[in-house]
Amino acid sequence: MIILFRIYLILWFLITILTGILAGFLTSHSIMLGRFFTWLIESDNYKIFIETFSVFREATHANVHYNLFLWASLIIGIIWVIFCFIVKKNRIIGLIAGLSSLWVSCVFFASNFSDAEEAVAMGVADEAVRQFFVSWNIPMHISFAVFYTLCFFLLLLAECKEIRSNTNLSAER
Repeated sequence: MIILFRIYLILWFLITILTGILAGFLTSHSIMLGRFFTWLIESDNYKIFIETFSVFREATHANVHYNLFLWASLIIGIIWVIFCFIVKKNRIIGLIAGLSSLWVSCVFFASNFSDAEEAVAMGVADEAVRQFFVSWNIPMHISFAVFYTLCFFLLLLAECKEIRSNTNLSAER
C-alpha cells in the first residue's frame, strides 16, 4: 500500500504542476494574446493575422507544444483519479480538479469553438465564424483560466489537508 501511496503522491505532484501551468497559459491568453487576436479581427486586420499567425503556427508547431501540456494533463489526471479511488483519498477533488483538462476539453469541443479557432488560426474562416470566434474567445478563455486556477488551488489544498492531518497524528503520539 505504501508504494501505491507514493505513486499517488507523484501523480498528484505532476497534475498539480500541469494544472498550474495551464492556468498560467490561459491567464496569459486571456490578458494578452487572445485580446490581440480579437483586436486584429475586429479592426479589420484579419489579413495581417492570416499572413502572420498561420505561417508562424505552421513553422513553429506552437500549437503542438501547447497541446502536449493538455494531453499530459489529461492522461496524468485520469491516472491520478484512479489512484485517488485506489488509496481512498481526495476522490471528489480528483473528479473535479484531476480531470480539469477533460472538463475544459468537453466545453471546448461541444461548443464548436475548437472548429472556429482552427478555421481562424488557419486563415480560412468566413465572416460568421470570425464573429463567433471574437464573441467567444475572451469569455471562454477567461472561464478556463479561472477554472484551472481554482483546480490548482483545490489540488494544493488537498495535500495541505493531508499533511496537516498527518502532522496532527504525529503530535498526538
